[in-house]
Amino acid sequence: MTNWMNHHVQALKLVLGRMRDNLLSTFMICLVVGVATSLPGLFYVGVDNLSKLSGHMQDETEISLFLKVGVSQETVATIEAALSKNTEIKQHHFVNKDEAWKRFQDESANNGDINKVILQLNKNPLPDAFFIQAKSAEPEALEALKNSLQTLPGVEQALLNSEWAKRLSILLKLGTKIIFVIAALLAITLLIIIGNTVRMQILTQKDEIEVSNLMGATSSFIRTPFLYAGMLYGLFGGLLAIAIMAGIMEAFNLSIAQISSLYSSDFSIALLNPKLFIGIIFTATFIGWLGSYIAVSRSIASFKIN
Repeated sequence: MTNWMNHHVQALKLVLGRMRDNLLSTFMICLVVGVATSLPGLFYVGVDNLSKLSGHMQDETEISLFLKVGVSQETVATIEAALSKNTEIKQHHFVNKDEAWKRFQDESANNGDINKVILQLNKNPLPDAFFIQAKSAEPEALEALKNSLQTLPGVEQALLNSEWAKRLSILLKLGTKIIFVIAALLAITLLIIIGNTVRMQILTQKDEIEVSNLMGATSSFIRTPFLYAGMLYGLFGGLLAIAIMAGIMEAFNLSIAQISSLYSSDFSIALLNPKLFIGIIFTATFIGWLGSYIAVSRSIASFKIN
């Protein structure tokens, strides 16, 4: 166990020493990894925050529940009770037809054509209504809630304006697919870059590797330093990706803050996202390990090392 630990510690020290001696080339490789890894991360942040923004826009998605003409107060009370018990409803309020008619008259007072039409009406044509805000902004959930409310006794019609929610849902799904495609393409690119980098290191140390093999070194012993090199390229690249993302998100937040203030909102992009950052570091490190493992395995096979 002690020999195994010493071997890995010595291999790690060896790799760190080589990276320090070639600091510029190491930084350039890590920067490439960081930039490539930050791109899908930034796309994910954009889609995730767009999804959160839909929560701020939820007030725009309102179900209007128009009641039948001449509905009794008992029926109104029954509908009120049903809405209060519905766990899918965030909040609701009742507007009787007289209040709605007064609001309509006040809002139309400055419009001559509409005002003339109102004066010609002998009675209030507006029905009593409930206006409902759902907890979910998902189009499917909103449509299901509207259909269930339509069946309540005393309800004439339930209307839902969810076109924006449908469009946003489609865009979010498209954005998620784009993230996966970009991430997959960049992962393949990083595998090639890190693999070729490690392969070049192996070629420059070919004589040293062959001597080690003649002295009895196993393929596992020879492989270890190069695997650490690939993992460290990925690790440092992942850390650079987080720094790049944090800088870009902070720059965007300055502009978002100005726009949000115009709409009396405090919306901003959260700079700290532990799950995302851990995922980026783990993924970059794994890609570095995999790329180096493939390169080392092929090289060892070509060297005919046992």
